[in-house]
Amino acid sequence: MLKYSTYRSIYENVPVRTEKSSVTWVYQLKTRMTSIPLIKLLFILLIVASFWTGAYSVFAGGMEKPTGEKLVIVQSGDSLWRIASLHKPADMDTRVYIDSIRRTNGLKGPDIQAGEVLSLPVW
Repeated sequence: MLKYSTYRSIYENVPVRTEKSSVTWVYQLKTRMTSIPLIKLLFILLIVASFWTGAYSVFAGGMEKPTGEKLVIVQSGDSLWRIASLHKPADMDTRVYIDSIRRTNGLKGPDIQAGEVLSLPVW
């Protein structure tokens, strides 16, 4: 038998509740509101709402047909993003304008070469 024991009962010094009404409805509501599944659901709804508004802002402008075209010669160090941000309409998202440049010129990716002539849509 052990002379010194490190065992301690988990039932020592435990307060005993005798009343059923000691837990109020406010405390129950608080514990339900801070439950993990509710927080996860709210977080998922926040993410969905932010993606929905982001997708709307991307596709909100530029759905009508362009009225003309402007030719631009690609300079050394230029990128589609830089060209689009310089020549896009003020109320249009840069990503939408880049997509319209790619469709107008038949580009498969973002790669452009210096000296290449790009046709930019004008609204």
